[in-house]
Amino acid sequence: MENRQKIFAKRLLRWHRRNFLRFPWRETKNPYKILLAEMLLRKTTRNQVNKIFRKLVKKYPNPKALAEADTSELEGIIEPLGMQKKRSPLLIRVAGYLLEKHRGKIPMDVEELKRIPGVGEYTANAVLCLACNKPLPLVDTNTIRVVGRVFQVKSKKIRARADQNIWSFVESLLPKNKGRELNLAMLDFANIVCRPKLPKCHQCSIEDICSYPQKTPAPADE
Repeated sequence: MENRQKIFAKRLLRWHRRNFLRFPWRETKNPYKILLAEMLLRKTTRNQVNKIFRKLVKKYPNPKALAEADTSELEGIIEPLGMQKKRSPLLIRVAGYLLEKHRGKIPMDVEELKRIPGVGEYTANAVLCLACNKPLPLVDTNTIRVVGRVFQVKSKKIRARADQNIWSFVESLLPKNKGRELNLAMLDFANIVCRPKLPKCHQCSIEDICSYPQKTPAPADE
């Protein structure tokens, strides 16, 4: 009999084939576009980034163009996201670093990626996973919520995102050659079904293997 982790992965991948949320940075394997999106997605919703992403990439299609950007013009494009006074200089700095250290290319090594200004483990993993399908975990509050509810995997650290045990557990869930798909599936599943408040347990394809003690019943009118 398959263990819970394999069942979880198999069902979530099946669910995601019907519920995939489309965004332009998911429809490319271009590491520059993926890096740009991941940096913009911090403290910002995907729908907000979606509204300006195509315009931003068209204006600055590569690190060279971004490094030469006029700060005020760049701020104007990303203003709808907020924090443009901080985001704009950082993006230009990142582009300049890539030109200086990597001739305008995105390094395909996790340690080299983490040397880029403002890039941490999540962003580095996201670039390699989404661009190259490397089986690297993407751990954020959404992923932590899903594995916490389903498998009762909890962190004793103040910042669960810094707990390497969580990262290791999520990595153990990733099927061979399907790391990209399962990472995205968990993110979308957390957004659509396993929500922070009022999760849709009655619509959940893994409800029977989930350990969440506060499962919500189906609404009365269903």
